[in-house]
Amino acid sequence: MNKTKLKTSLFIVSSFLIPAIIMFFIYLSQGIYWNSDTSPLLGDGYHQYVIFDTTLRNILHGTDSLFYSFQSGLGINFYALSSYYLGSFFSPLVYFFNVQSMPDAVYLITLLKFGAIGLSAYISLHGIFSKIPRCLVLTLSTSFALMSFAISQIEIKTWLDVFILAPLILYGFKKLIYNEGEVLYFISLTSLFIQNYYFGFMMSIFLILWYLTQLSWNIKKIGKRFFHFVIVSLLSVITSLVMLYPTFLDLRTHGESFSKVDSIFTEKSWYLDVFAKNFIGSFDTTKYGSIPMIYVGLFPLLLAITFFFVKSIKFHVKLSYIILLTILILSFRFQLLDLLWQGMHAPNMFLHRYSWIFSLTIILMAGEVLNRIEEITWIRFSFANFLLILGFGATVLYSNHYKFLDAVNFIVTFEFLIAFYLVCLGFILKKIPPRLFYLSILFFSIFELSVNSYYQMEGIANEWVFASRSSYERDLKAIQSLVRRKTDSNYRTEILQPQTGNDSMKYGYNGISQFSSVRNTDASSTLDKLGFKSEGTNLNLRYQNNSILMDSLFGVRYNLSQQPVQKFGFKEIATKNGVSLSENEYALPIAFLSAKTYKNASFANLTLDNQTRFIHQITDEKYKFYKKLNILSHTSQNTTSSLQTAKIEEDSHLSYASIQYEVMVPAHSQLYVNVPNLQFSNDDRKEIEISYNGQNQRYTIDNAFPFFSIGHFDTGETATIRMSFPENSTVSFDTPEFFALDLDQYTQAITTIHQQEVAIHKNKNKVVAAYNADRDTTLIFTLPYDKGWSAKQNGKPIQIHRIQKGLMGVRVSKGSGTVTLTFVPQGFIEGLIAFFVGIILFFLYEWRQIKRRKS
Repeated sequence: MNKTKLKTSLFIVSSFLIPAIIMFFIYLSQGIYWNSDTSPLLGDGYHQYVIFDTTLRNILHGTDSLFYSFQSGLGINFYALSSYYLGSFFSPLVYFFNVQSMPDAVYLITLLKFGAIGLSAYISLHGIFSKIPRCLVLTLSTSFALMSFAISQIEIKTWLDVFILAPLILYGFKKLIYNEGEVLYFISLTSLFIQNYYFGFMMSIFLILWYLTQLSWNIKKIGKRFFHFVIVSLLSVITSLVMLYPTFLDLRTHGESFSKVDSIFTEKSWYLDVFAKNFIGSFDTTKYGSIPMIYVGLFPLLLAITFFFVKSIKFHVKLSYIILLTILILSFRFQLLDLLWQGMHAPNMFLHRYSWIFSLTIILMAGEVLNRIEEITWIRFSFANFLLILGFGATVLYSNHYKFLDAVNFIVTFEFLIAFYLVCLGFILKKIPPRLFYLSILFFSIFELSVNSYYQMEGIANEWVFASRSSYERDLKAIQSLVRRKTDSNYRTEILQPQTGNDSMKYGYNGISQFSSVRNTDASSTLDKLGFKSEGTNLNLRYQNNSILMDSLFGVRYNLSQQPVQKFGFKEIATKNGVSLSENEYALPIAFLSAKTYKNASFANLTLDNQTRFIHQITDEKYKFYKKLNILSHTSQNTTSSLQTAKIEEDSHLSYASIQYEVMVPAHSQLYVNVPNLQFSNDDRKEIEISYNGQNQRYTIDNAFPFFSIGHFDTGETATIRMSFPENSTVSFDTPEFFALDLDQYTQAITTIHQQEVAIHKNKNKVVAAYNADRDTTLIFTLPYDKGWSAKQNGKPIQIHRIQKGLMGVRVSKGSGTVTLTFVPQGFIEGLIAFFVGIILFFLYEWRQIKRRKS
């Protein structure tokens, strides 16, 4: 290997290693390393991404389906979910891990991604700006890899893949508009659309703006390539329809409505935001009220300002870049533009999700300057530096608008700015030799970027907190063992003390709870009416705090708990390391026959009434399940209003708020209490502990209704119930409502439904139901209605009907038969055809272009 090749290889390897090694030490500063006690999981990374990785791992091992999962939200279109949460070249690596070691997979893959961002940026920038010395290209690629946006949003790890592809797309774009080939642009853009449709949308907007900006360099030459730009872009879209089309159809059905523009300006934005967020270590929040994360290094920023003082760059070119930057800055400021970049959907925290485009633009402008480095005079460079100092100085002067900045940010930033200025000035004045200049800039940039990365990581660690490995692994082995050995996967299991909204996917059982941006909103809305809380945009769905009537109806045969399960019909069948598994003898299968052809019931806002109406329609019988009980006495100090207050009572021997009630409970009943409008003095601890007859039950109200099970009563008695609120001095709420569920009515209703036999078998994306109907009726599946489902009765296609909008059923005739449901995402077949058509069309187009270039 000659010296040139060795040098080239060294820079390529360095472009990968430098960002990866820096992130290794940044993680280490938080006590995070391979198999460390502190995991790399925080926020959505803990509650969603690592869990979905586990499900993907199971799919790769052949146990689950890529199309559908029964483990979450009654069932979910996993293909659509993967388009948002799992799009990554690195995702297949999860194959080599299990649920216990998955945090290490996240750690390793994150380091690899930062290295890959540096590598792709280096290759792309070197290709776009061939005159720049490799050491300075390495500086720019490292700056892009370690921009604030990437590190501050690290918990959403699939976004990192966007930054791997973005430089390659722009390198491919440059080759396309200068007639040097279209393959790189086509492959990289298609990959982005397939991996992340959300950021693909942002990139599409930017590519249009970027093309218009590039026209200013050579309108004749680049203008002639307009149709080629459009054609290849469209072929990329057509090819990516294999993912885009099914996802679009799912979002059209279950996505959120467009956000309304309710203000001219975005929240917390001000005039000096661009400068405020370019201070080293500048971090405000990743929650609501943040301003854009745009820091990408002082050296690129200084060069980007110098861009407007380079003599060889014509005025109209400078004007086009000013317009581009102005559009981006105005987008940060004005709500309408901000929403347009994000598909007219207001983000759920992590605001201004397109702000990385500003950072990318700064890098590209810096590249243009370095490509003309010999033209820079000390006067022009000094003036650019003066403008930057002026902007920073104004921000310091009005720092009352930016409470997150302090003296450390100001001092460190000005120190590095002076260092960069002096080194660059020495080079311009030929006082510093080129090699020393390149190495000095690289050294100071790595130092600066490391400092900023530390502050970004410290910021998100304080805001979200990295989960401990012990927290992640809590009861993991016990629950997995109980689920695998003691449960029937054709029924559902749920946990009473949840860790996340996606525990069912984590532990590998079929459940109801769900926390995902990709969800079946119709099913969630229906379940919300029946007591499984899922309000607003249905981002969350929770099983906890509902009735045994709904347990049985929705096939919840098993409960996992760390305390005795006080539910009628549930019997403990196994325990392991403090976790018990209880079995519900009245659980129905996930498909059952109604008494007659089902007609939808009218649901209102009263949960218990809706449950009763649903059972009435299924059984064609009238039951009176619930009876409201009168409160005989209570210890609340409020006696004149409906508002009740729990305080610390001296005679309760508790150090936190509690309140006691007496009610007369009828025989053969399950007792519940609804505690509306709970207001806690300690918002960080929203739990309730209910004590009766020496038994203590602790419940959460995190995304769940305040409807709590107290226990079942064989005989009528006057029950004394104490409600306590750990770590709260006072808690107020409206007058509680006590309800008794008539167990005789309950068992009669469930037995009636059971009389018509249905046997269920599930396998990946299929459900087979063998039934024996006493009459013409409806086979109801407690699965979410989705147009991806198709049904066959005894081998012949049959129509699927909506049940209460969110569920589904098929009408069957008297007698025995088999109904088979198969799920293939709506639009997948058409998308797959488009995928192959797009590739063929691009191959033919490229073949023709190659012939033209040769001729």
